[in-house]
Amino acid sequence: MSENRQHRLEIYEPYDYDGRNPLAVTGKGLIRGANGAFYYLLESEDGPFRIGDQEIRQLLVLPRYASDPPSTMQENSCTVNIELVRSDVTLQPGVVFSYNDVEHWGVGKITLA
Repeated sequence: MSENRQHRLEIYEPYDYDGRNPLAVTGKGLIRGANGAFYYLLESEDGPFRIGDQEIRQLLVLPRYASDPPSTMQENSCTVNIELVRSDVTLQPGVVFSYNDVEHWGVGKITLA
C-alpha cells in the first residue's frame, strides 16, 4: 500500500557525499527484504540524483538500531541505514526485493517534513 508521506533524509555517511543534503523524499511504503526485515521505500522528490555512475530515483532505509520499529521511520524520526536502489530497478511496496537490486550506501536520519 502506497502512503506518500514527505520526509527529509539527512545524509551522515558516506562522509565524502557532496550532493543535496538533506534529500527531500516521499515514503512509498514498507517492503520486505530477503532477510525478512522491513525496509521503507523512498523516492526522491527532486528527481534523480547521481551517485558515481548511477542515477538514483529510489532508496531503501532500515532502522540502524534494533530498538526502533519500522513505524519509527514512517511516523517519527530515527537513524537509518541507507540502500541505493540500482538505476535499472524499480521497487514496489509489498513486493520482496533481491539484494542484487540494491547497494549498501550510507547512514542518515529520516524525519517527517
